[in-house]
Amino acid sequence: MKSSNARLLFTLGLVLLFPFTAGSQPDSTIVLVDAAMCEDIQSGAPQNPTTVFSIERRTAVCFTAFDPVPQQTVIYHQWFHRDTPSARIKLTLKPPRWSSYSSIQLRVEDIGPWRVEITDSQGNIYHVLRFSVTE
Repeated sequence: MKSSNARLLFTLGLVLLFPFTAGSQPDSTIVLVDAAMCEDIQSGAPQNPTTVFSIERRTAVCFTAFDPVPQQTVIYHQWFHRDTPSARIKLTLKPPRWSSYSSIQLRVEDIGPWRVEITDSQGNIYHVLRFSVTE
């Protein structure tokens, strides 16, 4: 009985000291407060949020906003078409809060399902945005 109690206390101590395995969670000192797919950015704000883009529109935009940002931090917008990586765009966030965006130019071969993974520099995911490109 004493051995199992000691093992339980040791395990609880490890969980309290190391609550997450390395690399499993994004940097918790910055907080993603907004993420949206949209048609355009005007005055730093997303315009016409959508999850379906017409090929005629020619551009898809991924907008993100973080608050707080205690120190300069790198994030990525990783674009995937049909689960195949298409683009990895590096963005630098600066204190005290920061919004940024990335975009892709749409072509006929881009019709179908897409997603953008918003990640930290170790690849840990903050959020995933899904959208489709249609004719």
